[in-house]
Order: sequence, then C-alpha cells, then structure tokens
Amino acid sequence: GRVVGVLGPNGAGKSTFMKPLLGLLEFDGEATVFGLSPKTHGAAIRDRVGYMPEHESFLTGLSAVELCRYAAELSGLPSTEALQRSHAALYYAGLGEKRYAPLEDYSTGMKQRVKLAQALVHDPELLILDEPTNGLDPRSREEMLDLVAEMPEKRGCTVVLSTHILSDIE
Repeated sequence: GRVVGVLGPNGAGKSTFMKPLLGLLEFDGEATVFGLSPKTHGAAIRDRVGYMPEHESFLTGLSAVELCRYAAELSGLPSTEALQRSHAALYYAGLGEKRYAPLEDYSTGMKQRVKLAQALVHDPELLILDEPTNGLDPRSREEMLDLVAEMPEKRGCTVVLSTHILSDIE
C-alpha cells in the first residue's frame, strides 16, 4: 500500500472525481477500479473500498459504535463480527471511551474520527479520504495525518487523500 494525494482548490472537482469511481454518481467516459467498471459493479467496488466523505452523513440518534456496526453490516459482515470490528476501528481512530455517546454531541475532530472508523470497519483494500482534516485544530490535524501515513503499513491498504492543503499531501 501507499498514500496518493489528490490536490486542488475548493470547488475544483475532487469529490466529484471520486464519487463516480465508487458508483455513486453517473458519468460519461470510462473508468475502472480493481478492473471493474463503477457503472456496472459499484457495489462490488464499494465492498473493497472504504470511503470517508467530506461532509457529515450521520444518522441522527446513533452512537459511533452503532454507526460503524451499521456500516460493517451493510458491507456484508455478520452482526457479531460487525460489532467487534466497530470497536476495533473506533479504537484505532482514537475514540475509545467516547464511542457510546450520541454523534450529535461530538466535536468536529471526533466526528472526523468516526467517519474514518466507518470507512475502515470492513478492512478495505483502498481507502478514499475526502478532506479528512477539514475543521480540525492543529493537534487533531497532525494526529489524523499520522494515522493516514501509517495505514499502508499497519492496515495493508492504499490510501487516496483528497485535500486543498498542500502540506497535508506533503
């Protein structure tokens, strides 16, 4: 695995570039991910890819554990394994004790960590992180970037990091 950067100013189309690759937006032309076309095999691609969206997409009333378990079950994991992996992903993302609190009570930094955990919960081969340091204070930004940098070795996945901040890519 490795980390690949997608760099561009806000509004340049970074998110719009990534969503079609996951089969989430229709597009003209051709593309493949793992040799599969997102036009016909979006679900198969998403089974192998973890996606951390730029914007919040939480379900109201859920805790971090419940959200990650739901994401794991959507990827096809049985309930017990989904719960175990949820705890492991949240621990890895640094949420520990806070994982039972309702997501509405989370700080921006904690929400970013939950989005990372839900992207990791099914142990993807490829991880797409869309602006993962958005809204983070300097310390939280460094912690997030350290997590990203170690993922290829620790988790065995390739990471695509989208950002408008050159130093994040560096």
